[in-house]
Amino acid sequence: MDIEFHYYLTKYLALEAGLEPDEAEIVAYSSQYVDDNAYRFNIQTPAGSTYANYISQTPDITQPEKVLMRIHILFHFLPGDPTSPKVRRRDGKMHLLITSPASTHAQEIFYDTTRSEDLYMLGIASHMLADTFAHQSFIGNLEEMNDMKGIWETLEPKIGHAAAGFMPDIPNLIWEDPRLIDKNKIINNKERLMLAARKLYNNFLIITSREEDWTPVKNRIEDIIGEMISENQLSLVKGQRQKRIQQYLKLLGNFTPQNEYNSRAWLTQTVKEKAVATAARITPSDSLTFTTDYENSNWFRFQEAIREYQQIATNKLEPIIAQLDIREW
Repeated sequence: MDIEFHYYLTKYLALEAGLEPDEAEIVAYSSQYVDDNAYRFNIQTPAGSTYANYISQTPDITQPEKVLMRIHILFHFLPGDPTSPKVRRRDGKMHLLITSPASTHAQEIFYDTTRSEDLYMLGIASHMLADTFAHQSFIGNLEEMNDMKGIWETLEPKIGHAAAGFMPDIPNLIWEDPRLIDKNKIINNKERLMLAARKLYNNFLIITSREEDWTPVKNRIEDIIGEMISENQLSLVKGQRQKRIQQYLKLLGNFTPQNEYNSRAWLTQTVKEKAVATAARITPSDSLTFTTDYENSNWFRFQEAIREYQQIATNKLEPIIAQLDIREW
């Protein structure tokens, strides 16, 4: 999934499920910020110490780093059920780390994160859960099973869906995955998105105890996603995304005034160097200093939630991880 689901649709689903607008904003921003939290900063605290954040994504998802493999596995390609019919391949291969939609591990991790009643961690877990739908059949490790060539050709090890580019994350795309059996190889991203939306909506309802009213929610989302496009129409993606974002903003405006997502907002509120809001680029080499009350800021609380989520997910997956030789974990 991309920003359309991780921020705009996650916020809409949270609101429809009964979360308050400020709560839904934290959940949705945290969900999207998992993808934008791609740089390690060393930020000076008022006490003179240095705070180093954990990252949850690499700067370019089409060229993921071959270090810290846990980032890909824990946040974007959570291992699921290798025997799931949905991930069945033409060559019959299976892998313990293959992603499958809403697997038992994914659901258990999601519910474990809700015990703390931490909205930031709820957003992080929402990102993970949604990605199990979009990234199914891929593996968050350096693995030749991720290569999109024909199964009888020489395959090259790839990380995640790098070989498929952004295709798995485009909401209205129909595309072909040549690795899968004939029944599975034609991928309808809208179908996957709607299944993810239904699952996330139902999970939010468990938290809020609101009565389900899925049909109007489903209809509004489907209307915005619109007509499907094929692989030879990828030039339309950018323009269509912008149109859909305007529709999401209008939809969200029925609940509360809404602006477009700003990936710098939380960091800008947390550091003294307000120029980060408009800087062309922020890098780990930039000198940053926390404001006095940084520990109450959204950015800092998100970073602490990233650490806690990572520990929860690692503990849950330990029986699988222990069986494999994953370098650069």
